[in-house]
Amino acid sequence: MQTTDKIAIIGGGIGGLTMALTLKKNNHDFKLFEKSSEFKEVGAGIGIASNALKIFDKLNVGEKIREKGHLLKKTVLATEKLKTLKTVPFPEEVYCIHRASIIDTLANELDKDSYKLNKEVESVENEESIKIKFKDNTFSEFDTLIASDGINSTIRKSVFPEIGIRPAHQVIWRGITKFDINADLKHTYYELFEGSLRFLFLPLNDNEMFWLAVQEKKNFSKGSTTSIKHYLLDTYSDFHPIVLDLLNKTSESDILQNELADIEPKYKGWFKNNPVFIGDSIHATTPNLGQGACQAIEDAYTLGLCLKSNTSNTFSEYQNIRSKKVEYIVKQSWKIGKMSLTKNRLQKTLLHLLLKYFPKRQYQKRFSRVIDIEYLDELENTATNSL
Repeated sequence: MQTTDKIAIIGGGIGGLTMALTLKKNNHDFKLFEKSSEFKEVGAGIGIASNALKIFDKLNVGEKIREKGHLLKKTVLATEKLKTLKTVPFPEEVYCIHRASIIDTLANELDKDSYKLNKEVESVENEESIKIKFKDNTFSEFDTLIASDGINSTIRKSVFPEIGIRPAHQVIWRGITKFDINADLKHTYYELFEGSLRFLFLPLNDNEMFWLAVQEKKNFSKGSTTSIKHYLLDTYSDFHPIVLDLLNKTSESDILQNELADIEPKYKGWFKNNPVFIGDSIHATTPNLGQGACQAIEDAYTLGLCLKSNTSNTFSEYQNIRSKKVEYIVKQSWKIGKMSLTKNRLQKTLLHLLLKYFPKRQYQKRFSRVIDIEYLDELENTATNSL
């Protein structure tokens, strides 16, 4: 059976669901397709900064997101022994929240007839209209396709096969555990630098901590009989006791492992004919600035306003508005990730000195640039006046 709708969204993650809510707000006809049997997310936390929260406010879900998250007030950069190198207050609000909580909040705002589950894309034909073949041997046809299917995007591989994924050659582990969160931990994001290792932790709520551990891939040498938990306990044995406590209290089954990667921003296009891309599907970034999901949210809302304006160059306008900021974030995040892991004692000492003496105002200047969404005000006025 073949159906025709105006806009298809592929992918029901944070970016795709934000896109759906934006299109709903602007009264566009759309259908969202998610390959899983439900909207869900892996068990990990995520940072949501004010740029994303302000967009969620525009979509009338901001307060619901805040209620499910935990407010962070500052970053503490420290040695592996938790000796403070620098404390940097956040100039605007930042929350840590479970990814699944965001997914649930956004999905609950959608009408059930606006999405289909268990619909995994097999291939697309990009001609005058978009013809999508799903793996269940069904077909659908649309005027526009919005790809939000992640760093391993099936749509991107079809439309832009020349765009590849860039490995960072770093392994990251994530975990969540019950924890006694005292006053020092309550609203603080900690990042510990040892040299060849990093460890980050922050409160997810009043009684759970979310942590991340990062190591160069070439140094990852776990024996076949060693569990990930025991490997991490051994690898991070020289860190402050709070790190070992967090690892000890985390269930082995709750530890997620993957390799960091991004998409190097040297390509030219975010769209080709009718397919257009948002989020990780076109500009995946490493997590060092905590902006992956936030930038997908900005993409979705910006594209929605461009579609609302209904100009002849909608996709070009969207890309021109968003690409410069995204390129800056991808490059900065990659640079931070590479600098954060050092090879020898001298480099470690230099990194600690840099973190300690780098002007606080420069940290905040970079953060302010990342979270700035003033450009949306003008875009919203343009979209409103076009009606």
